[in-house]
Amino acid sequence: MHERAHLRASAALLALFLAGGLWIEAALGLRAPFVADDEIRRSFLRLGHAHGGLLALANVAVAYIMVRLRTPEAWARLVRVACLAGAALVGGGFAAGGAVHGPTDPGPAILLVPAGAMLWLAALAVVCLVRPGDLPPPGAKQGSQEGGERAGEVLDHA
Repeated sequence: MHERAHLRASAALLALFLAGGLWIEAALGLRAPFVADDEIRRSFLRLGHAHGGLLALANVAVAYIMVRLRTPEAWARLVRVACLAGAALVGGGFAAGGAVHGPTDPGPAILLVPAGAMLWLAALAVVCLVRPGDLPPPGAKQGSQEGGERAGEVLDHA
């Protein structure tokens, strides 16, 4: 995944979670029993909306940081996928865990949340520790090691 695809996917995730928030507010405003009368569902749908939206914005920040730090492309590709998947898992896990839940606890989909959080933690560790010129990750193509060959291009010309 390249920089522009990462930014577009981040914007799409943000739109998705913002639309989810509008849906939640509309359901509450119309007193829809599906949301208004169910405290667990309402809380977890809001958690999904908030976490998903914020992590979508954090994806934009990570894209900018990787360009500025000239993260090698092979590592940057892994970080982009991990951050996007992590945002979707955290936001979607909260929302799905609240949409289908037991009498006192969220549903099993809530287990997606820690998986997404771990993806984010690993991705941020890579962003913090990998420097230009470092070896590519195991299994990466040998020619994809140069970081910053287009550094600044996306954010300057996008």
